[in-house]
Amino acid sequence: MSNLSSIRLSRRAVVMASAAVLAGGVHAQANSKPIRIIVSFAPGSANDLIARDLARYMAELLNQPVIVENRPGAGGMIGTEAVVKAAPDGLTIGLGTSSQLVMNVGLYKTMPFDIEKDLRMIGLVARTNLVLAGKANGPKTLKALIAEAKAKPGQLSYGSGGTGSISHIVGEAFAKAADIKLNHVPYKGNGPAMADLAGGHVDMVFDGLVTSQPMAKQGRVHLIAISGAKRDHVAPDVPTFAEQGLKDYEAYTWNCLMAPANTPADVIQRLNAALNKALELPALHTRLVDQFGSQILGPSTPEQADTFGRRERERWVPFMRSLKLDVN
Repeated sequence: MSNLSSIRLSRRAVVMASAAVLAGGVHAQANSKPIRIIVSFAPGSANDLIARDLARYMAELLNQPVIVENRPGAGGMIGTEAVVKAAPDGLTIGLGTSSQLVMNVGLYKTMPFDIEKDLRMIGLVARTNLVLAGKANGPKTLKALIAEAKAKPGQLSYGSGGTGSISHIVGEAFAKAADIKLNHVPYKGNGPAMADLAGGHVDMVFDGLVTSQPMAKQGRVHLIAISGAKRDHVAPDVPTFAEQGLKDYEAYTWNCLMAPANTPADVIQRLNAALNKALELPALHTRLVDQFGSQILGPSTPEQADTFGRRERERWVPFMRSLKLDVN
């Protein structure tokens, strides 16, 4: 469930504002200097793929090169810090995720930056329900998986995109909701975690449909359950957690574009306009909705993105702290 509906302007108003900025010279003002989108996780993850799609379409709209740079590690903190410390000129921005902007705030007592003071949101991208993928020869239903975990406390493992990543936190939340003990195995991104799941080295991984479903079709992993109030149209054969007994459990991620806090307002607005226009393009809209199984959160203003992030932190940070996770 998104909290964007309570803070957004009319969709038409934001689209018209974006179009006005683009018409005002975005196309005409070609810039040979490339814009870097820093992704805080390894190549191959859903966030990495989304960033690369955005880079492609925003480059066309801005008439300027846009490239993706992966800075994995520390649950997204390395990449986030790289954005915070970058020159506030609009040439270095980041793909922000719930791992970086919400979960890490509740996980770490101190961080080398302040999410709300050192970053400026450009705009929202999408929200994606996560799927629980198990190894091919493992349990096929949630009930069977939970039963095996209870019979072998702490022996079943789940891989994640790193300590503090969303795939780590929803794994811990799942263990708590199901009253089981699991062994967490962190990686530098969900891509490597899914590769090890396919190789049978871990028992499960929480992932997005865009990366897990092709592996399931190849018989390399098995999709056990998906978050959400109803089954996803992209994977109608995968039952929800609620259908299988975990009615109050949610596992989702969301993302946005962000910039260093002191980036000039006109630069933020230019990037926001290009982002919103990109999200309206049929090709990108179809890819996010029909391949990723995502809900597009844009068009949005930077202010709406700021508010969205704050509300997500208000919801999740207390829960994160209640888990009392050891990240040392």
